[in-house]
Amino acid sequence: MKYTLLLLCALAFTVSKAQRSGMNEDFEISYDSMDQVKVELNLSEDQLAKWSEVNEKYYPKLQAIEKIDSLENRQRLMRVRRILQDRDAELKEFVFAAQWDKYQTLQRQEQRKRMKLRRQEMMMKRKQRLQEEKKEDDGGLDDR
Repeated sequence: MKYTLLLLCALAFTVSKAQRSGMNEDFEISYDSMDQVKVELNLSEDQLAKWSEVNEKYYPKLQAIEKIDSLENRQRLMRVRRILQDRDAELKEFVFAAQWDKYQTLQRQEQRKRMKLRRQEMMMKRKQRLQEEKKEDDGGLDDR
């Protein structure tokens, strides 16, 4: 599973600077995991070279969006999605249908993991907030 995570980092430009609320994606390419990409999707050397080339083409675009502070999270997300759709369209041109299906399956699995982690983080924050509110309420009663 850890290798799948690394694979998806290389495939989908993982999250690096996303401390913005609502944005938990890192757009840094993990070049050390391109071997895992090759193995997981059974890419030929030519396909792997093209895959890397496409990633290198779109990486600066994603970085540029990440540096624009005036964008709201929703606008940023919409732009990122548009770029990733364009990138995926180019990737799809040189991979076989079975490879593409596996890539999409891995992306969905990784998205589910991220969503599960995000839900867990939100629940923990909520629990902490409720505990802090309870402490504040308890402290207020002592002053009466």
